[in-house]
Amino acid sequence: MLVAEDHPMFRDGLVSLLRARRGTRVVAAVGTGREAVLAAVKHQPHVAVADLRMPDGDGTWVNETLRERTPAVRVLVLTSAEDDRAVQAALAAGAHGYLLETAEPAVVLAAVTAVADGATALSDDVFAGSSRRLQGRGRTARPFPELTDREFEILEQLADGRSTEDIALRLGPSPKTVRNLVSSVLLTLGARDRTAAAAAAHRAGRGGSVRPDQ
Repeated sequence: MLVAEDHPMFRDGLVSLLRARRGTRVVAAVGTGREAVLAAVKHQPHVAVADLRMPDGDGTWVNETLRERTPAVRVLVLTSAEDDRAVQAALAAGAHGYLLETAEPAVVLAAVTAVADGATALSDDVFAGSSRRLQGRGRTARPFPELTDREFEILEQLADGRSTEDIALRLGPSPKTVRNLVSSVLLTLGARDRTAAAAAAHRAGRGGSVRPDQ
């Protein structure tokens, strides 16, 4: 486990929390994005818990660099930034989870476990905020105008019941990129999982079922 957080007291508390988790070994605790990348390359941790706001650059750069240089490392963002743009940018850059720093310790540990097991973990606060903002927006001629054209293509594929691998073959991006796009679609729609996203697409006039793979 790698921890990247620039506030020493919060970093120390997070390290203590993670070390109390059975089977967890914290291989490095750093305070800058550059240190996070160097530590990840050196130690190859399974999970990195990283803030978005660090002295030498934003977490999006860190996520993108980790994705390029240490693709096996799964990143859980733990930050105070809760706006939709920050969340979507982090997921698009390769993050596998997004929590607010106000999350309870048990929630942090559950998210770490989920990300380590290959799932995507979103803070309830982030999820609820995205849902409320989505519900407050008006409709236009195309369903789900909040989605980019690429994300809308992904949603159509989900509504047709296609797996990550099928979508990658049809649309061209790598399976990992597809998974990142699916995460962004779920967040924007306020959908808990692929089944919920497919149901939303169906209600908007798209048919099909969905496979619950990641």
